[in-house]
Amino acid sequence: MSWAADVTALCSERFGIEEFGAEGPLVSREQLVDLATALKNELDYIYFVYVVSVHYPEEAAIPADEEKGTEAVPGKPDCTLVHWRVRRMPDGERPTDTFAFRCFVPTGETCPSLSKVWTGADWQEREQFDLVGTVFEDHPDLRRIMMPEDWVGHPLRRDYAIETQHFPWR
Repeated sequence: MSWAADVTALCSERFGIEEFGAEGPLVSREQLVDLATALKNELDYIYFVYVVSVHYPEEAAIPADEEKGTEAVPGKPDCTLVHWRVRRMPDGERPTDTFAFRCFVPTGETCPSLSKVWTGADWQEREQFDLVGTVFEDHPDLRRIMMPEDWVGHPLRRDYAIETQHFPWR
């Protein structure tokens, strides 16, 4: 069985994940740590490549316009999409097998930390907390890593005001 079949079987049979987009399956926050643990312990995804968070501000609903013939489009809540990639390196071969998965986190809620599964997630989760504002629940040391401790806000959020004064830089 190929690695793609292994991971597809694990996701669908154990976690009920059937849709695999180009950026990997969408995993619920409740299943995240269990999936990560299974990927590492059962399928040998031992190398943590990255975690990245992207903030999506709230989108208002667009009402239907009968004159133009358009349908209503529902709004979307303010949230963050967290995306992980891990790698399997079988028998010392070149690292070619990677797997990506993602999770939506509503603003104001937390995302489980994967730093207890992959130690390499520790500082990368701190970076996402610092720059985007993603709070990783059960992280061993979640504090700023790049910006000064007294910095207000998270500069990579899409609602962060670009004209904000940054002493001593501007």
